[in-house]
Amino acid sequence: MTQIRANDLPTIFVSVAAFCEPHLQWTVEQLFSKAKYPERIFVGLVDQSDELNPAWLNKLSTRKQVNYVGVSPIDSRGVSWARSIAFSLYNDQDYLLQVDSHTLFDNGWDESLIGQIEHLKYSHVRPLISTYPPGFKFDSQGRAVADEPAKSDEIFRIDRDPGSELSAQRAVLRFRVFKEKSQLDHLPGCHVAAGFLFTMGRFVVDVPYDPYLYFRGEEQSLSLRAHAKGYQVFHPKHRLIPLYHLYQPVGQPHAGQHWRADLESKRQSAFGWLQQRSNERIHALYTPGSDLGVYGLDSPDHLE
Repeated sequence: MTQIRANDLPTIFVSVAAFCEPHLQWTVEQLFSKAKYPERIFVGLVDQSDELNPAWLNKLSTRKQVNYVGVSPIDSRGVSWARSIAFSLYNDQDYLLQVDSHTLFDNGWDESLIGQIEHLKYSHVRPLISTYPPGFKFDSQGRAVADEPAKSDEIFRIDRDPGSELSAQRAVLRFRVFKEKSQLDHLPGCHVAAGFLFTMGRFVVDVPYDPYLYFRGEEQSLSLRAHAKGYQVFHPKHRLIPLYHLYQPVGQPHAGQHWRADLESKRQSAFGWLQQRSNERIHALYTPGSDLGVYGLDSPDHLE
């Protein structure tokens, strides 16, 4: 992989949108402590929680590298809305990393990802590394432990769930990871995972987040529009994924769900309305002649 020269260090903008996140402090502290070059990391943080401007944030030695926006969870309009605000905090950094607010990092994650993207630039003008990362859990002593501590040479390839089909009632497909062997370190793909996305910083301007989407359809919109702008998704091998995601048990309620009943009862804009508006925009994305402005599909720009 391409090595970073110490006298020519690039900067990384890290987009983090958190919703009632108990592990936010831990995630942000790791972003810096696990980076090889923490002075080159800049975070755009949207914190949707009851405790805004938390004390731990102002105690960070890297506080000036965190651009912070605090929002009451009652006033939040969902993940895409929050991530669009996070994108607005971008300030011409060289690279973009988007992660969820409950992420474990390997040491040197920044050098690893930059090396990979620079290597991919030899074959494509606008490469984008993304996949659903391996998981981790906290053990009985509160230590973060990877679900698969021994990293393999398998590609974490994202593809459509075989049981998922498009229909007039459901314009969003389900995707999941398929692990497969390959001689290549990265396989070209089509789907972007919103919880692990790494590419050039200009992506923020080329493919702005649609704030009118809610939850379902976020990744599908992002994927289609990224390809329309000339980006090529690449899915990496397990050993090249320098981070881990804290997955929640399927079907079980948890504090990070935006549509929680205790919050829904206090909101002006209910979950049902937000989801309906989002569904209509996803349908419009597929409909010729629909005008979604910068959040729609258009022809790729001239690739430099």
